[in-house]
Amino acid sequence: YVRRDVVNSKAITDWAKSQGFTDIVPDLHVTIVYSRTPVDWFKIGATWDDEIKIPRGGPRQIEQFNGGAIVLLIASNMLMWRNEAAREAGAVSDYPDYQPHITISYGAMPEGEIEPYQGEIVLGPEIFEEVKADR
Repeated sequence: YVRRDVVNSKAITDWAKSQGFTDIVPDLHVTIVYSRTPVDWFKIGATWDDEIKIPRGGPRQIEQFNGGAIVLLIASNMLMWRNEAAREAGAVSDYPDYQPHITISYGAMPEGEIEPYQGEIVLGPEIFEEVKADR
């Protein structure tokens, strides 16, 4: 399991509240890869940057996944590249296509139109963890 935590999570949480979300995920992050199949982390290699800044604007969308998660879809070539590197190293995902996103809530979708967050997104360093059976 490899992820990057959102450094400027307060800005995104404030935006989510302004859009009507009430049950906001406390640990905002972007998952790079989640593989139940063990992977040699060293084969994934190192990233170029310990922090990624996704600039304001660009393609953004709010979507509700089948499992109920409400997410902010974002575009990032760096995140796509890191997911591809993990898959080339043997990571196996439950999802055939990778779309970078930040899970905002598992609650109900707010009423009315939701304007996707358009501000800068700052992601911290990659965090590698073993997949736990209860996740």
